[in-house]
Amino acid sequence: MAFLFSSGAFAGQLDLGVQYQNWSSNLTQPLNGQMVLVPLTLSLDPIQDLRFYAQGEFAHSQTTDPIDGVQNLSAVSDTVVGGEIGFKSFSFPSFLNIGVNLPTGNQAWQTQTGVADIPTEFVDSPYQGRGLGLSGLYGIALPAGDTQYGLGAGYYYTGALNPNANSSENLKLGDSIFISANQVTSFSSHQTQTIAASAYYFLPTLEQSQNFLWMGPNFNLSYTWSNPSALSFEAGVQYFLPAQTAVNGQWVAETHNSLGARIYLDPSWAFGDLVLAGRVKYVLANGYGTGDASYDGGGLVLGFEPSYKVEMDNRSAVRFSASYDNITHINAGLDPNLNLVNILYNRFTVGADYDIKL
Repeated sequence: MAFLFSSGAFAGQLDLGVQYQNWSSNLTQPLNGQMVLVPLTLSLDPIQDLRFYAQGEFAHSQTTDPIDGVQNLSAVSDTVVGGEIGFKSFSFPSFLNIGVNLPTGNQAWQTQTGVADIPTEFVDSPYQGRGLGLSGLYGIALPAGDTQYGLGAGYYYTGALNPNANSSENLKLGDSIFISANQVTSFSSHQTQTIAASAYYFLPTLEQSQNFLWMGPNFNLSYTWSNPSALSFEAGVQYFLPAQTAVNGQWVAETHNSLGARIYLDPSWAFGDLVLAGRVKYVLANGYGTGDASYDGGGLVLGFEPSYKVEMDNRSAVRFSASYDNITHINAGLDPNLNLVNILYNRFTVGADYDIKL
C-alpha cells in the first residue's frame, strides 16, 4: 500500500492493481492452483498530519487437491478502513493509527482452499476473510542527531470467525498486543539502516465462548540497509513460543513447539526504475518427531522478483512486476511406500499497479 503525505493542501493517492498467481507441486496427486487478484487502495490527506485510507480486493481462484477436487471461488475480500493522525507527545513526533477490518470477505475461503494452498509459513495468504476487527497503534519518535529511536505499541481486537457454512464452531480469535522498538540511522545519499525488534502477545481463542487455544508469544528481530540507488537488504529472524490448549477447563502446554523458527534475507538492487529483488527464507522444523501427527519439517523458499516503474506523468505511474518462488516443504508428503518425502512447489506471479496522485 502506498501513501502520499500532505504538506497542508488536500492530497491523496489511488492505487489499482491486478495480479495473476500460479502454483504447482511435484505430487502425483494434483495439488495446484491459480488466482487473479484485483486490489484497490485509496488514501486521502485532507490536512497536514491527517490521513484516511481504505483498501480491499476482488479475488478469483481455481484450486485442485486430492481431497476437495477442483474448486472455483470468487469473492471480495475483507475491507480495511482507518485513519492516522500525527501530533506531538512531550514535544516528540508521534502518531496514532486506528483501523477497522470490515468482514466483507468469505470467511470460509481459507478453509476451502487450505489443502491446495502453499502453507502460510512459506507464503502469506493473499486473501483475507475474517470477522470484525479493530486495531489501534501508537508510535513515538525520539530524534538524536542522525539517529532516530522509535517506540510503538498496539492492540488488535478480532471478532467472531465462522469458517464453516453451518457456523457451528462459533470461534472468537484471540486478540493480540503488539510492541516494537527500532533505531534508524541516516547516512549520505539517502541511505539508512534500521534495527528493529518487536513482539506479539496473544489472548486466548474462544470456541462457543469457552477457552479453546492460546497461541504463544511471537518475537521478531531484523536489520535493514536501504540504498535507493544500489544494494538494499533486510535480514531477520522470527521465533514462536509453544501454544496451549484447553483440556477440561485447564490450560495444557504443547509437548513441543508446533511452530518452527524462521530466518530470512530479502536483498534488492535498484538500477534507476528497475529493481531486482530476491528472497531467501528458511523455516526450521518444529519440535515434534517425524512420527507425530503434529510434525512439520519446515523448509526453504528461494525467490526472485524484478519490477519496473514507468512514470506516465507527474501524477501517475505504472509498476510492472513478476516473480518466481521455488519452495521446498521438507518431509511433508508420502511416497507410495508411505515414506516421508519433500513437497516441491513452483510459484509464478505477474502483475501491474497503477498509482494516481490526487
